[in-house]
Amino acid sequence: FSKDGFIEAIYDKEEKRPIIPAGALANRLVTYEDAGDAWDFPIYYDEKPGELLRLMDSTVYTDGPQIVRQSRFRTASGKSVLEQKVVLTAGKRNIDFITSVDWNENAKMLRTSFPVNVFAQEATCEIQFGNIKRPTHRNTSWDMAKYEVCAHKWVDISEGDYGVALLNDCKYGHKILDNVLDLNLLRSSNYPDPEADRGKHLFTYSLFPHKGDYIAGGVVKAGY
Repeated sequence: FSKDGFIEAIYDKEEKRPIIPAGALANRLVTYEDAGDAWDFPIYYDEKPGELLRLMDSTVYTDGPQIVRQSRFRTASGKSVLEQKVVLTAGKRNIDFITSVDWNENAKMLRTSFPVNVFAQEATCEIQFGNIKRPTHRNTSWDMAKYEVCAHKWVDISEGDYGVALLNDCKYGHKILDNVLDLNLLRSSNYPDPEADRGKHLFTYSLFPHKGDYIAGGVVKAGY
């Protein structure tokens, strides 16, 4: 972990490879300005730098087969508080992010992102009754239009021998660009509901590094 509570490095002992590129940070919790309505927001929302959540405190403890880092963050406005347990469980390859938020922002969007040491021209996104391949680049106007895509329980970037999936239990907006898996966690749009998303939330997302592609790596089962 970095001093501000995000992840500096993840190392896969079985496959002997680092997951996060050197110098990058994973699970960066960032709020962006969100002037959109409940159905849309600007494609260039991230051209204006967002604001990192600020670490208030953290503790590390063991709970049976689990090692847990529990942290509290607040938004720059001070109106919202996020509490998160980052959990490693013996015998599992998942890193679980069990998250509760008291969200009281206005026209803001909260996101997390995971840059990974995997490179592919397509990502695999779970949809109803299967999955679909989508580009990880913006080479054409069609590709650019997919700056935010929907997926159900997981998205995955895989090379031939290795991949990383981002799983979730209720968050379906993703941005997958180059080697970064980015997940839309919360919004606070003002139309059509001026109170949209305000209040308390509980959700979990999970990083799942695996050997092989999404089939060999068991991503579908991990998603369930």
